[in-house]
Amino acid sequence: MDSIAASAGCLSFRLSLALFGTQIRRFGAVAVLVPVAAGAILAGIGAAWLYGAGRTPALLAMMAFTELYPVAVGMCAVSVLAGDSLVEVQGSTPVGFRSVQTVRLVVVLIGGFLGAIAMFAPLHLLGIYPRDTGWASFLFPAGGAAVMAFLAYSAVSLSGAAATASLAVAAAWLFLALIWDPNMVSLASQRGIPLLAACAACSFAWRSLGNVERALLKARDAQ
Repeated sequence: MDSIAASAGCLSFRLSLALFGTQIRRFGAVAVLVPVAAGAILAGIGAAWLYGAGRTPALLAMMAFTELYPVAVGMCAVSVLAGDSLVEVQGSTPVGFRSVQTVRLVVVLIGGFLGAIAMFAPLHLLGIYPRDTGWASFLFPAGGAAVMAFLAYSAVSLSGAAATASLAVAAAWLFLALIWDPNMVSLASQRGIPLLAACAACSFAWRSLGNVERALLKARDAQ
């Protein structure tokens, strides 16, 4: 029995690695490279502003520009998660459509994390990252990217349409950028509460993706 359980665990691990590798090859350019490029571009804008206008104008400018990073990750997540023409095939396999979508979410989260590093590290070292309290401030862009990715996962799972999910992500980003972040002082409240809400939405979305028939209907309506 122990050998059977070990063999099953090994097979499951290999399937997980194969699924992850497949999604990286299929969506890596959008899910990973685009967030990293967006973060690097924003860092480059900050550096150019610093050397062209000085620290104070650069710091003020980056208060606006850094807010663009989470929505970039959110839109990448929507493009990766929505409108999959292979949903029917995936729903009939042992892996399942829910597992595929969840792995894609993980790929987007990795891209969002790497992109946050590409943006935050240079701005922090240059001293022009807004509300910088040290390296812990990295959690602000990384947390924002995670919130948008979780919301994209939830919106795509519950609506099935890329347009609807994009509007939901854009609306959530506007709320965070214009209302929530300016009025929250601590990093825990700025990102902790939205993350908890996004994770709660993800739990409902995860349950929804378990209904293969419902997922198929959504995919058909989205096309």
